[in-house]
Amino acid sequence: MATTLSAITDKVIKTNKTNRHIDMSNITDFLLELDALKHVNRRNHITANDAGRVRVENSAEHSWHLAMACWSIAELFELDVNLETLLKMALVHDLGEIDAGDTFLYASARSHAHIKERDGIARLQAQQGNGIDNLSEIWEAQETGNSIEAQLLKVVDRLLPFLLNINTQGKTWIELGIKRSQVAGAHAFIADTFPEVHLWLAAQIEYATQQGWLIDD
Repeated sequence: MATTLSAITDKVIKTNKTNRHIDMSNITDFLLELDALKHVNRRNHITANDAGRVRVENSAEHSWHLAMACWSIAELFELDVNLETLLKMALVHDLGEIDAGDTFLYASARSHAHIKERDGIARLQAQQGNGIDNLSEIWEAQETGNSIEAQLLKVVDRLLPFLLNINTQGKTWIELGIKRSQVAGAHAFIADTFPEVHLWLAAQIEYATQQGWLIDD
């Protein structure tokens, strides 16, 4: 006799290691909440496709790129990091933007963005369909912590949009009239933890200024 879908579902529920009640409606509601991050657009543009079209990146795409880049750089630099912690941090890094939206790096209101983001994370944490018990804890660790994982995350989070700006001929910088001093200041902290990365950034800032993509002040 063929095994029915309901029988398989019953077995999964009975063998759930935490013995918590499985409600697929709650679970799928939570998964759709996560999907909302795809609708949060950032200011930087992705590199052009074969047709030459350029569009802005969304926060879900950035989160994937951030996780992959952190993983790769951690391996290349042979950093003593907990990869599981690092990747979880990268994946939750922008989740608060579902409620708060993306705050541009050079926006004056950026210093208050973490408040709305923290509230958004608390809302997701409390959802019945969320199976991640320490979601808020992981988000807080990457937001305010000083572990090697958190430090690397912050560096790569600055590196990736910078890289996109360089490879789209400073499109966002030009559109918003960004100054050389703003970019240099926002990336200055990297010199202390990843001097190799900072040297590359400094050279690219010089090049971008020469090309007129950044205002030379």
